[in-house]
Amino acid sequence: MPCLARVRRSAARRALVTTPGGRLGAAALPTLVCLCAALLAPAQEPAGAAPPAPDCARLACVALTFDDGPSAATGALLDDLAAAHTKATFFLVGQEAAYRPQLVKREVAEGHALGNHTYTHPYLGALTPDQVHDQLAATEKTIADITGTRPTLVRPPYGNQSAQVAAYGHPLMLWDLDSLDWYHHDPAQVLSRAEAGVRAGSVVLMHDTDNQRDTLAAVPQLIRNLRRAGYTPVTVPELFGSTELKPGMSYRNRDSAARPAAQPRPWADPLPSAAQDTDTAIAGSVLLRYHSAAATGPAELAQTVDGLRTGECRNVVAPLDARAGAPAFALRDDTGHGIQLYDRADCAHRVAENTLTPGSEQDDEVRSFKVG
Repeated sequence: MPCLARVRRSAARRALVTTPGGRLGAAALPTLVCLCAALLAPAQEPAGAAPPAPDCARLACVALTFDDGPSAATGALLDDLAAAHTKATFFLVGQEAAYRPQLVKREVAEGHALGNHTYTHPYLGALTPDQVHDQLAATEKTIADITGTRPTLVRPPYGNQSAQVAAYGHPLMLWDLDSLDWYHHDPAQVLSRAEAGVRAGSVVLMHDTDNQRDTLAAVPQLIRNLRRAGYTPVTVPELFGSTELKPGMSYRNRDSAARPAAQPRPWADPLPSAAQDTDTAIAGSVLLRYHSAAATGPAELAQTVDGLRTGECRNVVAPLDARAGAPAFALRDDTGHGIQLYDRADCAHRVAENTLTPGSEQDDEVRSFKVG
């Protein structure tokens, strides 16, 4: 008979557990033993209850995140995460989620967190405010229709931040450790970059697209390496715990919760104007940002270009410590003119129809530009 059942039944049959003199009889001994065991036993979790979330205020937590899925490669990644007893965060592209809803349901069922990565993965800086809203709202609805829950985190493609993205009203979750898996497709580099750049509270960026099968194969070893070094892999919500992430603000790691970044605004106040141009050059400068070639930080490096002339095509030449042959991935306009962006070195093909306006910055692969 189960111990607690014995205790309950014995309470209804007191005559069997005491002698006429009020002393405990032999029949009482099993009940007494069971009662003591029940009182001293640790409290049991309800069947199927989830284990408590890691305390990332105390532990060295690291959030693994995967963008652009789900894809044909996501199922195998979920198998690897399950085998490693690890939860991650997936920033979903809406049209891919709509095409593979069963994978989205599996991600939720297995305890992973989901975020919004737009519906078609556009460069949001080239869209109107209404188009930005529609991209995010369509993905949010798609995920809600599949899972019954709306995502609360947004990761804009290419990390592009703008007032329009912030106006959608959700926290923007970026990263502080880029695996660059999309560039090198090398699992060894995923591991070496993580080893060199990870720290407590990091958010690691990877991609679970079909063309990343090679680098996704490094995930089990990556998890083993992190744990061996004393880190605890977690989801993004677990990383931030009870900290309230503010709508429209951007976060790169756990430390940024104390100092979230406001959305972009003009970089110079006031910016140079066309009236300040000299006869030989445009007043102001253009800032170019590159991905660093080094495994350690900074993840980005910058170069300022001045001495510009109106209508002159300027080829973007990467500095020596940028990735070999890589174009600038972002430009900032600190002039009083607009800037036209091109994805060929000879200014022969525009990146987008719009022109970068003074005081603004865009994120895209750019090989040349013209001012004014």
